[in-house]
Amino acid sequence: MIKDFFIVTKFVLSFAVSLSALFAYIMAKGDVGFDMLLATFSVLVVAMGVSTLNQVQEYKEDSKMERTKNRPIAAGRMSPRTGYIISAVLIIISALLIYSLLGFTGVNIFMFAFIWYNMMYTPLKKKSALAVVPGAILGVIPPAIGWLVAGHSLMELEFIALALYFFIWQVPHFWLLVMLFHGDYKDGGYPTAMRLFGQASLQRLTFVWLVFTIQAGIFLVSIFEPYTITMVLSIFIGLWAFVSSLELLRESFELKNARSVFWKINASFLGIIILLSIDEYIKHHIY
Repeated sequence: MIKDFFIVTKFVLSFAVSLSALFAYIMAKGDVGFDMLLATFSVLVVAMGVSTLNQVQEYKEDSKMERTKNRPIAAGRMSPRTGYIISAVLIIISALLIYSLLGFTGVNIFMFAFIWYNMMYTPLKKKSALAVVPGAILGVIPPAIGWLVAGHSLMELEFIALALYFFIWQVPHFWLLVMLFHGDYKDGGYPTAMRLFGQASLQRLTFVWLVFTIQAGIFLVSIFEPYTITMVLSIFIGLWAFVSSLELLRESFELKNARSVFWKINASFLGIIILLSIDEYIKHHIY
């Protein structure tokens, strides 16, 4: 039962999502604190809640796909009603947590995430292969929470650069997954970018979005004006990401190779965030 709880809440993915709130807090404040941990935990809880509801909404489609057929609700080990209860409890707890930090502003942001993910994005992805683009807005919410809890405004140029980076990053991230699991998505009845554009075109489009993400990373680093060593390391990471993305332009590219590109790209983009977080922390404690 405990294992199923972690699966139905997508705990690993939810935890990874919550870390962007932690890094954004450090990038904004240059320090760490209990409120940072509480903000990160609140994002983790709301991510688990909306993910559980998502599995309730999609359990019939999940049961048709090899990758997801063993999820608790899809496999019949957990009832949709239990999923609804878990989701409701987690979302309510997250609302109480974020209210203690940001008041109704935080609650409104979490409610927006719930509405956008479960009431807009989830139904839309069953109808459109391009649902990922409006869905990418969700990637901006965790860092927004960390930034606000750190006492800063979302209108600051630094956050706008950070938000742009996270938004653009979501699209190639998802399309690489589509390349890996397009057969599953087809079995589940989902329209995919692979079916819409074809493999060759999707590879080129993903490459273009990766270049946009690298460009957004350059903008982000330049706005934060980091130390020289951080700038140099960021350049090397950006070059590695670009070279890795070139794999998508090879005519002999096989879809199974998308897994390698996926991990390299995500590791490099996460590396930029970690570098800037460390850089801001050092700046704060030196000056």
